[in-house]
Amino acid sequence: MIELLVVIAIIAILAALLLPSLNRAKAKAYQAQCLGNLRQLAITYQLYTDDNSGQLAANGFSAAATPPPGTKLWVMGGEHLFPAYFTNRDYLLDPQYALFADYLKTAGVYKCPSDRNEPAWLGVPHPKLRSYSLNCYFNWQTPGDGVFSSARVTFRKQSDLARYDASKYFTFVDGAPLNVCQPAFGLYTGDTGWLYHRPSAEHNNSGSFAFADGHVEAKRWLAPETIAAAKDGGTAGDGAHFTFVNATNPDLLWLKEHASAVPPAP
Repeated sequence: MIELLVVIAIIAILAALLLPSLNRAKAKAYQAQCLGNLRQLAITYQLYTDDNSGQLAANGFSAAATPPPGTKLWVMGGEHLFPAYFTNRDYLLDPQYALFADYLKTAGVYKCPSDRNEPAWLGVPHPKLRSYSLNCYFNWQTPGDGVFSSARVTFRKQSDLARYDASKYFTFVDGAPLNVCQPAFGLYTGDTGWLYHRPSAEHNNSGSFAFADGHVEAKRWLAPETIAAAKDGGTAGDGAHFTFVNATNPDLLWLKEHASAVPPAP
């Protein structure tokens, strides 16, 4: 009996020593898969652009419970008030809604493996299908929404990007799991500390991005408040997405610098 207890104790110690390494390995695998998903989105984005005479895929959101007839975006989506936009595969895979539907046939590409969140509306969980959003400075279409700054360039065609360093500006973003919102990633580029939307910090406090030249990379967040915002679900679990951080937050400054270019002086 004593020998058995000793063996069990040794096994328990070894398990305790190995568990952190296994968790780190699992986290690295999830991050690699997330970056792989973003790479597929970046390739699809370029394929669509090439097939449409350099026109970038439409970006934005639907403000109604169902998309207006004839409206197509890279993928269809809306505000967190309407759960169908996050749970209906048709909005990702049906060509009548999604411009990427002719290129990507698998819904799993649109969700980070670390995103295990199932947001609740009226107390009922809804399995979410999409984690990734497209930078609002890339061919924003939804009128009347002041989500971005007119002092920055909105890229609408490949030729708009050709004037700048495409490797500098991100296209697709891995969003914070509890930040359930539109398929466009909004970012105010003024002097405020308004973080809208929230990038994920699920990969060892890092975010994942695809860039306009097609490369992908992880960005390790520097400020604790950025990480806290990424893990905060907002009030009443409704997926609230407006967060104030310090206006000099280095992560917010990085996002602003890499969201869009300042147009040249006339």
